[in-house]
Amino acid sequence: MASLLGHELNQPLAAISSYANGSLNLLERAIPADLAADACDALQDMRTAMRQIAHQAERAGRVIKSVHNFVRRRSRAREETPVQQLLDAILPLVSLQARKLGVRVHTTVEPGLAPALCERTMVEQVLLNLARNAMQAMDAPAVSPRVLDIRAYRAPCEQPGGWIEFSVTDLGSGIAPAVAEKLFTPFFSTRPEGMGLGLSMCRTVIEQHGGSLGFAAHAPRGTVFRFTLPAAQGPCGAGDA
Repeated sequence: MASLLGHELNQPLAAISSYANGSLNLLERAIPADLAADACDALQDMRTAMRQIAHQAERAGRVIKSVHNFVRRRSRAREETPVQQLLDAILPLVSLQARKLGVRVHTTVEPGLAPALCERTMVEQVLLNLARNAMQAMDAPAVSPRVLDIRAYRAPCEQPGGWIEFSVTDLGSGIAPAVAEKLFTPFFSTRPEGMGLGLSMCRTVIEQHGGSLGFAAHAPRGTVFRFTLPAAQGPCGAGDA
């Protein structure tokens, strides 16, 4: 299924990227020298939007490739990735959904935090999936305020090597015990349109990095998901000032 979807999606994604870049070239050639200032601003906004379309199409292609490799258990190169870069990669997509749902997004990265040693694209998808789930958990009239809190910090030194812990917290109504028992079960979903693969794949990705993914109730309400990744630096505390 992963191979089939990857093959079918790569072609339209390549076309989207080509059309976006082609549109950028047309915009550059079509701008007259005496264009009014307000029209120049509008064209600049259009150029920015087209660049984002091309960028997200390329990102989607990388995600498909990473999922394809993940399913086939191919070896993947892990790289030292600053944690802030992981968050910056998903924030444009998170912010779009947050504006629609009236959610405020807070992010915090502990100062001096070592880079994560990870397969970047797959970890970005884990963060994006958890953030989207958190926002959907707050999509109810009775939930106010709606705040999504994403944090990264040094994990407690409970095992050899340095570890980074991420937390994604919502202020929703929480997870019912009956749902909690099946939350990471493949093909289980509480949403009619859901495939029930997101959290299952998230846990597998994190465990393949040697980390763990779990959740707990958050006081006074809501849920917090936490997962760990290995730090690029050596022993625990090596990144301390």
